Order: sequence, then C-alpha cells, then structure tokens
Amino acid sequence: MEMQKGLRVGLEDILNGVSGMDTRSLEKLAETVSHILEGRRDTSPAERERALMGRIHHLIPVFISDRYRQLQEKMEREKISATERREFMQIVAYLEEMAVVRLQLMAELAGLRQVSLSEVAENLRKQRYGRHVKA
Repeated sequence: MEMQKGLRVGLEDILNGVSGMDTRSLEKLAETVSHILEGRRDTSPAERERALMGRIHHLIPVFISDRYRQLQEKMEREKISATERREFMQIVAYLEEMAVVRLQLMAELAGLRQVSLSEVAENLRKQRYGRHVKA
C-alpha cells in the first residue's frame, strides 16, 4: 500500500502499527474502516437500509452502556473514586462521539428513504419505546 507518494507500507507493517494503538484510537480506526467498506460494497437500497439500521441499533457496545450506568449511579451517590471519575468522563466523551456517528447514520437513512431526519428519529423512537412516545 502506498501511504504517501513514494512511501510504501506492507500489510504486516500496518497490522503491527495497529496492534500498538490504544483502545480508543483502535475503535475509531475500526469504525472508519467499516464505514469505508460499507461504502464500497455494491448493495441494494434495502440491504443498505438494513445495514444502517443495524449500526444505529448496535452502535454502543452493551458493556460500555452497562459501565456508564454503574459509574453514573456511583456519581449520584457521591461514592466514586478519581480513577472512576476519569473513566466516566472518557465514556461520556465516547458517547458524545457516537451520538455524532448515529446522527450521520440517521441522515444517510433519511436520504435513502427520502424522508426528513425528524421522521427517521420518530420512527426509531417508536421502534424502541413503542408507538405512543413523542419527543
């Protein structure tokens, strides 16, 4: 692979570099690569819609949501250590980044369906919480 003009890097070198990355950077890289792959695949609109819905619904890993709730409860009880507070703030930053990604996915879905972003948001809310929930 040519990284810059005249600079060639082999797959082995790339994998060695990736293995040394911190978890947060590795997650961002994985998400970016996944997005690039999805864009390159020749899929029908229905397949793309299913893929978008899957990513929207499973964007945040369960273990992160669970840990966020645990730390949030500790914060509310004011029984959180400095280390846990830093972890909580890192999770909050990650969730903010994923909110932007979710919005981008929803915008793409709105374009695919040719509806407004508000309509996509309302449909997702109804799917998750039931038909009678309003924003």
